[in-house]
Amino acid sequence: MRRLVLPAVATLLALSVSGPVGASGDYGCYPAWKLPSRDFDCADRAVLSPGNDSRVNLFYLLRDRQGLGSTGAKRPTDSWNDGFYGSAFFDWRQLRGTFYPAVATDEADGDYAGSRCVSLASGGQAFAAAMTANAKLSAWEREQLLMARGGLVRRCQATGAEATGWPANVKSAPGREFLGYLQAADAFYGEQWDAARQGFATLRSARDPWVAETAAYMLGRTELNAAQAAAFDEYGSFAGPAKVDTAALARASAGFQDYLKRYARGRYAASAGGLRRRTLWLAGDAAALSREYERLLAATPGGQKGAADLVEEIDNKLLIAARGPDGLDGPLLLATLDLMMMRSAEGSERPVITAAQIAAQESRFVGRADLFGFVTASHAYYVAGDMRRVLQLIPDAARQPRFSALEFSRQVLRGMALAGLRDRNEAGFWREMLGGVDPLYQRPIVELALAQNWERGGKLREVFAPGSPITDAGIREILLIQVADAALLRAQARAAQAPRHERDVALFTLLYKQLSRGDYAGFLGDYALLRSDAKAEGGLWNLRQQEDVPVGLFRAGTWSDGYACPALRTTVQALARNPRDVKARLCLGDFYRLNGFDDYGADGSAPKPDELGGTPTRFAGRPVPRAALYADIIADAAAPAGDKAYALYRAVNCYAPNGNNACGGADVPQSQRRAWFQRLKTDHAASPWAQKLRYYW
Repeated sequence: MRRLVLPAVATLLALSVSGPVGASGDYGCYPAWKLPSRDFDCADRAVLSPGNDSRVNLFYLLRDRQGLGSTGAKRPTDSWNDGFYGSAFFDWRQLRGTFYPAVATDEADGDYAGSRCVSLASGGQAFAAAMTANAKLSAWEREQLLMARGGLVRRCQATGAEATGWPANVKSAPGREFLGYLQAADAFYGEQWDAARQGFATLRSARDPWVAETAAYMLGRTELNAAQAAAFDEYGSFAGPAKVDTAALARASAGFQDYLKRYARGRYAASAGGLRRRTLWLAGDAAALSREYERLLAATPGGQKGAADLVEEIDNKLLIAARGPDGLDGPLLLATLDLMMMRSAEGSERPVITAAQIAAQESRFVGRADLFGFVTASHAYYVAGDMRRVLQLIPDAARQPRFSALEFSRQVLRGMALAGLRDRNEAGFWREMLGGVDPLYQRPIVELALAQNWERGGKLREVFAPGSPITDAGIREILLIQVADAALLRAQARAAQAPRHERDVALFTLLYKQLSRGDYAGFLGDYALLRSDAKAEGGLWNLRQQEDVPVGLFRAGTWSDGYACPALRTTVQALARNPRDVKARLCLGDFYRLNGFDDYGADGSAPKPDELGGTPTRFAGRPVPRAALYADIIADAAAPAGDKAYALYRAVNCYAPNGNNACGGADVPQSQRRAWFQRLKTDHAASPWAQKLRYYW
């Protein structure tokens, strides 16, 4: 099948792309749990910021200008993303789903989506309906014409398909008009632009109203396809305006304007308007395109799905390509691009915008002093690092009954500046904001800010105190996993008012850290907190994202797969009596290995210092990795020969099968692994472990 590349399409939506290209920035993996967001990290916030997907910023500004909040909106249910993002973060797809719940989509166009053939199926339905509406067309002619119309599909399936056979006995005047339309459409789908142009031009004055209107619209589409025929490669990459047929493009623009003049409320009016914007984009006329988008931003209701489609189109066709603010029209577009240009210069195609450039835009923000002030303050924070300037530009307005997106962003920016100055009033500021924030996406941001303030200020217990305003599960569980001491973990494991998931996270973290740090007596004392119905299934990958925390592993995990070991509790009892017990240490290592703790990253993935949970852990002791257990036993002259052989076997296998250390701790060179292997094969040749081990890595 021939690949059809980027022709003009029939709807405004086809001008946009719903994928992540609209992010207009770099990509990361996990959201950084912090408020400041200068560079895109695959998560967005309800705070207008450089690090947001540019679609998110523009979307919020559009809804904001129309006074639309989040009343009635509901975050889409997605257990994976809920754990990944928590409540404070989201992506563009989730934000769209929040305000415009997903609806069924028409898949009739299949492989033709995004090509000139996108209208093949819907056009066939409209063609049949138009013939039915024409009473002067006989049933026989309708049947013949419908059969002929079905032959158009060949033009979209293969290059150089043979010409469609046309019925010879269609003699009536309306029949000849519909037949002429089919012949012009056949030329259009077959990329025969001259024939299509001539056919549709003739039919603009047809007596049948559907034929006349559709021909006028298709004439513009024909010229547009002809104009861009050489401007895209086989992968859909645009070569730039220089590769566009400017004469055909001018005719396309005139054709769409003519259609809109004749059929202002016509069936193709929205599509013709969108395709006329495509002519501006193909011509590289950013100024005219910007003016048209600003007009549409003012005319498009933010409460309708079309608002999100428009935002995607603007991002893809204007913002991504814009090198700077010159030529952009309107405060919404300017503010969105200005924020994008505050991202770090590294890896960006745009230079970082200067304070002088922003100051020169003031006259273009007429009537939007609040937005201009926010953009100016954002530059002071993200680029200049001038926190006091931020406080001068953004007065304290934390006590509000509600916050628009811009008002919320202004106040959060002020709060971040207070945090940057270590202002003693920061916590009070966030608590005042909690009184008016929207619960959907705004409140989790303020909770995050307050929780970080308490964490950094040594007031971690305030987060978990009865009546605490910090209710977000993600925030609370990050602090439990990363920072909490044994007493706080124990308290939350026992807290009847806390959600079960949080209690299980607290208990799992407590028991794991006690084991890994050698607090065997503490483990045995807290073992009694294990519920009889605690889950042991599901593996270990991310406690916050797992629906069920497998805390039951400590009671019902796997203990042995060759080396004889008792249940974990018995092993820990032996270690409590003698922490140097060789067999018990080997069995503890097997518990880690057999139950997935090698891949559990609680001790190896601490957040950065500026992120939630980035302060030093309050939990006493240092974790002892599995590799250290083996190394210590190998070096122990008093260790029984059979146990030492197993320690050697396991130490070598830490690097199976690809040479990467799966047991934690510092890597050892291959020469050391070879020495372990040779020692096992020489000193313990009769052991089953020497016989079983064939390689070292």
